[in-house]
Amino acid sequence: MQNNVRICALSAPIDQSDLGLGAQQAAERIAELAQQHCPDLIFLPHHSFTGGSLGSVFQNGLIAEQGQQLLPYLLSKTAMIKSAVLFTLPDGGGESCYICQAGQLLGQFRADSTAGLFTFTLAGSRAAVLFCDPAQLVRHAGDIARSGAQILLLPACQPCILGYSDRVLRQIKEVSAALGICVALCQGGLGGSSSPWVFEPQTAVFESGQLLDFGREIDGPPVSCVDIDLDILAAGSVPASFEAACHTQPVEGQRTLMRPLRQNPYILRPEQLDELFALQVKSLAVRMENTGIKNLVIAVSGGLDSTLALLVCAGACDRLGLGHEHITAITMPGFGTTGRTYQNAKALISALGCALREIPIKDSVQVHFTAIGHDGQKKDITYENAQARERTQIALDIANTVGGFVVGTGDLSEAALGFCTFGGDALANFNVNICLPKTVVRQVAGRVKDRFYGAGEVVQDILDTPVSPELLPPDETGEASQKTEEILGEYDLLDFILYYHLKYGMHPQKLYYYACVAFSQNYSADYIKEKLQLFYRRFFASQFKRAAAPESAILTEVCLHTLQFQMPGDMSAKLFLHAVEEL
Repeated sequence: MQNNVRICALSAPIDQSDLGLGAQQAAERIAELAQQHCPDLIFLPHHSFTGGSLGSVFQNGLIAEQGQQLLPYLLSKTAMIKSAVLFTLPDGGGESCYICQAGQLLGQFRADSTAGLFTFTLAGSRAAVLFCDPAQLVRHAGDIARSGAQILLLPACQPCILGYSDRVLRQIKEVSAALGICVALCQGGLGGSSSPWVFEPQTAVFESGQLLDFGREIDGPPVSCVDIDLDILAAGSVPASFEAACHTQPVEGQRTLMRPLRQNPYILRPEQLDELFALQVKSLAVRMENTGIKNLVIAVSGGLDSTLALLVCAGACDRLGLGHEHITAITMPGFGTTGRTYQNAKALISALGCALREIPIKDSVQVHFTAIGHDGQKKDITYENAQARERTQIALDIANTVGGFVVGTGDLSEAALGFCTFGGDALANFNVNICLPKTVVRQVAGRVKDRFYGAGEVVQDILDTPVSPELLPPDETGEASQKTEEILGEYDLLDFILYYHLKYGMHPQKLYYYACVAFSQNYSADYIKEKLQLFYRRFFASQFKRAAAPESAILTEVCLHTLQFQMPGDMSAKLFLHAVEEL
């Protein structure tokens, strides 16, 4: 079910005066890695046993002779392990690259920049080897794309000058992201001379632009051993024809997952939070400019989503040179509103200098209950949704009154799980949060809260308040009787599931396995299975709400905008739930 290929880049030390000694030490390290991690392939850098500093001596016939004598030795050593091994050796014509497994030579080709790509199947995946300066990798992007390879191996041994390593990593990341492939680097030179060049051994593995592992010479020879997910590569790459010159076999046996799995895969660097908020602000400011509308209307509950949306409104007005009085912020206390959220809503609106409107909805909702024959005592879905729809009606009518439009506050997690009211809070003129899952909404709000004078303290208290729709009366202590994460489950887990479901279309059983690995210290396997079932049930049942979603900008890779994601509104979750049941 994993459909992964494990590769290991090993930048082994060399002995430039004794090729045999370097080969012996490398063979010992290869055997250790094969036993510890069971990789499908272990590959060494270019000039695997000579290094890159021999200069003219490399052309000497003795070096070629020694290199060819090492071939049977290395084949005998690899006969003792299951992993395929890739290395280079000098020969009479320069240098050749060899791929062997179980003591058998599977492939041999020229190891120089003029040879082009050598393609082969690696444990069922499509792989290619390229000898070039990794800092010039972009020049080869066309050939790489046409090769049809999913995994590109870069054995290298280039001298390092100031800034070179950074350029290499940028090039690899760009090519990996643009082509949706894995690029693995193994840069050699450990043990070589420092005159006239210095070599900086390092290893790195990128998968669809994401760094999975990076090794440098700190405590020993750099090593990167990681699982490449072929399903993720298939989701991001364009199929192409592929011709294999040789084939390696997968390594059989039980292996635990060997790849980083972030619990929050949406945000990789804190600076991305700044960029995301700036995009939210720009999307709203552009909408205001293009429509000529200068007034915004927003319902502010004192909760997390409306807080971030209000900060976006303030940022958009700042960008356009408009005062915050152009924002009509409405607080509409109802049957479930607590004192904490009520006071926080008013405090935030006041701190930002918006136009505050306070409109209680209990009486109007009670009138509606009487009209439809609801006694108001039964705390059912009608009781809850009537409040959400009343608030939306008020916001839309006030927007008509002030000549503005309603800014939606709903987020990606709510849209995915259908935790919103059709014709209620799901309805607006323009939504600014819809591309952000709840965990990211929290991060962005925390990141930008101190940019707005006087707002930081109240935003922090909102961040500390449990997420709740507050549609049922508070408990006897005055606290919210509804807590969303007690109803649905923890957002960190649900947002993780959402990410892999949307971005990669991951099989439910594999998604379950990944979630169990990522959250092994947080939740039990049975609990994760339960929440995966809940996710699929709610996700498929809620498409009709998403199909009627307000306009919004596409701000992230993972979102449910109708241009990014389509599905039938009447599709059942039966197939997916059955797959989870079989776990």
